Formats: sequence, structure tokens, C-alpha cells
Amino acid sequence: MLSVNTNAAAAQAVRALNDATAEVALHQQRIATGRKVNGTKDDSATYIIAQSLRGDVGVRSAISQNMARASSVMDVAASGAERISDLVNQIKAKAYGLTGTNDAGARRAIYEDINGLVSQIDTIARSADFNGTNMLAGRKTPHFSTRTETTMAGSYVLPIYPPMHGLPNNTWLAQHSNSVGTTHTRFELDTSLPADVATPAPASLDPETAMQLQPASVQQPSATYTYNPGAQAGRIDVAFDAFGVGDTMEVMQNGVRIAATGQSYTPGGGAVGAASAVSGKQVVSFDYDPAKGDLTFKFNAGGAPAGSAWAVTGMALSPVGSPIVQPTVTTVLNGSDIRYDTFDYDVTTSLTGDRNTIRSRDVTARGLGLAGLDGADAGTIVDAVTRAQGQIREALSHFGSKARALDGAASFNSKLGDVLDGAIGELVDADLAKEAAQLQAAQIKQQLAVKALAIANEQPKIILSLFDKVA
Repeated sequence: MLSVNTNAAAAQAVRALNDATAEVALHQQRIATGRKVNGTKDDSATYIIAQSLRGDVGVRSAISQNMARASSVMDVAASGAERISDLVNQIKAKAYGLTGTNDAGARRAIYEDINGLVSQIDTIARSADFNGTNMLAGRKTPHFSTRTETTMAGSYVLPIYPPMHGLPNNTWLAQHSNSVGTTHTRFELDTSLPADVATPAPASLDPETAMQLQPASVQQPSATYTYNPGAQAGRIDVAFDAFGVGDTMEVMQNGVRIAATGQSYTPGGGAVGAASAVSGKQVVSFDYDPAKGDLTFKFNAGGAPAGSAWAVTGMALSPVGSPIVQPTVTTVLNGSDIRYDTFDYDVTTSLTGDRNTIRSRDVTARGLGLAGLDGADAGTIVDAVTRAQGQIREALSHFGSKARALDGAASFNSKLGDVLDGAIGELVDADLAKEAAQLQAAQIKQQLAVKALAIANEQPKIILSLFDKVA
């Protein structure tokens, strides 16, 4: 049937043209973007999976950047610790040089060299900073602290003795003044905590209370020291503070135990029984005979209990038979001040939240126990430097192992990122060669549809021929 109002062939041609035009647009978009799935309209399931993977890729990229920064922090820390290790070795060599030098001028020159090296340690530790992070000096933190001073006044001059203590890293023991040329010894015991931990400020803060508020490791919980009290015979009184947890102290001379915690004073330097653990402040006394040689102090020789903290806070030399010297103890609560604290530097290494925790180390002169060496005898300096060498070795080992772990995690994270990129590509990337061929085919379909529409639109003209006049 011929009709002007209805042209089914034209309508079919229009549909074919629209379909061909849509197909051309689709392949042009895929070629322009390089993707066969450009949105949820194309393929919801594939698009959602790809978006999830893209999110993982973005997180892994951020993790990689964090690990790169952490690696730089570790490189700076390791370089600084290595240099400090070299300086500590030089200090030890100079300390041994003191043992063979009696000339006062030469000794002063060596002390100046040692103090110069100690100053360099502080400079390196304070400047080993990357992007605001310093793993060698710690982090500036406001502190509350209590300062406890112990004074013991003896009758005789007592040569300086080595600082003997096993204290946590939030406590330090400093010799405020020594007994060389005086008749007393005074020590300052300073325990501190960050203000955000010790809030409000405590009325009293001994090392073990500090450890309960902020868990900390104790340096040298079990230790042995050798000391020469000099040529003056007499009775020595030792102020020993075991704080809260029970600790032991024994004093040996010429292979004989002449004093121990929990044992009574024995005149004449006679043998006493084995030490028993004590808590709190004690005075341990014994008679000293210089002819029998040096004294050996042993602390927690059988092993230190968990949470132990102790210190020798004073010592006095008096005539045998005189009253036992009792320490005078004064404790003052300091106001808030700024300290350098060790801290944990956490680096996320995986999408599941795994972390590599790096603990900063205090390898400043004070942290290594090398502050205030001026005037100490060679043996004391050697002992202090030997302990410092152990601390710096531990720091180097810690930083080295953490750096290797970071490198391994970074490498693995990079490989997983490449795998994810490949997976996303498999899901959404277009085969451009195939798309080019399909585009060309769609364009031909489009052209043919245009021609078909033109032919269909010519059909109504046949009606006009029906009305032509016969010649």
C-alpha cells in the first residue's frame, strides 16, 4: 500500500542510522579513552571491581611514598649513628691514653680532646633530622620531674667513684658534686615523664613509679663495678636505693663478700652471707682495708627482677667505730620543662594495616652516659665509653634491620602495585586494533543507513506519478 503518512521503510532506515551512529560514538569513545569500560553505564560489575582496585592502587602509592620518606629518615639516622660510633671509638682510645700519662698538661689536653669529641656527638645527634623527624635525639616534649638530692657527709676524703645505677630511660643520675677535696658526696636523681602522661603533676615520682606510668626499659639492671677507695682505711657507708622492686647489692674485696643487702654490718671486713633482695632506701656498711685491694660492687648478680630500678645515691668514709652515716634526702618537684624523648615512628607497610615500628634512640652525650666526663679517672671513662659502645651498636643494629625491612616491604608493595595495574588493564582497557576495525565497520553501516533512508524517502514520490495527465 502506498501512503504519504506512513513510510515503514524510512522508519526502519532511521533506526538503523541511529544504531550505527551510536556504535560509531561508542568505538570513538573507546579509542579516545583507551578503555572499553568508561563508566558504570558500560558494565556496572566490571566498573565497580575496577574502581575498587584503583582505590587499592592509590593507597599503595601513598604507602610507597610513606616508606620512601621513612627510608630517608633511616638513612639519615644510620649515617649519624655510624659517625657517632666513630667518635665513641676515638674517645675510648683517648681514655686509654690517659692511663699511661701522668703529666698534668698532657692529661688536660686529652680531656679537652675528649670533651670536644663529646660535643661533636651532641651536634650530630641534634642535627640528624629529616622532615622534622630525629631518630637519634628524640622528640621535644614538655615534662614534669622530681629532683631528689642525697647528701652523705663522711670524716675522710673519698675518691670519686663511678656512677652505679640501673635506671629506666626516663631517669638519670648525675653527680652534683664529688668528694675530691671535700667531706661529702651529693648526687642528683632526676626522674621525669611527659606532661601528657604525668597529668596532673605527681607529688612524688621515683623511677619505678615512672615506669608504671610510662613503661620503659632499664639500662644495666644487672651490673658489676670496680672501685678503689684510696689509701685511707676506715668504714664505708653506702646509700643504696632499691625503690620498689627488690634488688641486691654485694661488695667484694680480695674474693671475700664483706657486705651485702639484707646482711648485718660485720666489723673488720669479715665475710657476710649472700645478699637478699631489699626495697627502698638502705645503708650498707663495711670496714675497708686498702691493703686488700680494690672493691667490687655487684648488683642483681643472680638476675634482675622485672621492673627493677636501683641506684647508689651516696657514699661516705669515716673512722671505724664512728656512727654510721645516714643520708640526707631532699626531693623537689620541678615545674614543666622541655626534654628530648624517645618515641615510636610507625610506618604502614600494607593495605591490611601492618606496621614497621622504629624506636628512636637517645645517642646524645647524655643518652650515651658520656656527659660530664671531665675530671673522671681513665677507668671510669673507659667503663662509660664501653657502655656507650654497646648502646650505639644496638642502635646501629636496630636502624639497619628496620631499614632492610622497609626496603623489602617497599619492593613487595611496588610489585603488588604493578600486578593491580595489570589487573585493571585486563578489566577495562580496550583492544585498540579491534576497536579501530569495528569503528570503520560502524562508519560504513552509518553511511549505508543514510543511503537506505534516502531511498526510503523517495518512495512516496511514486504517488505523484499516479496523477500525471496522459498526453
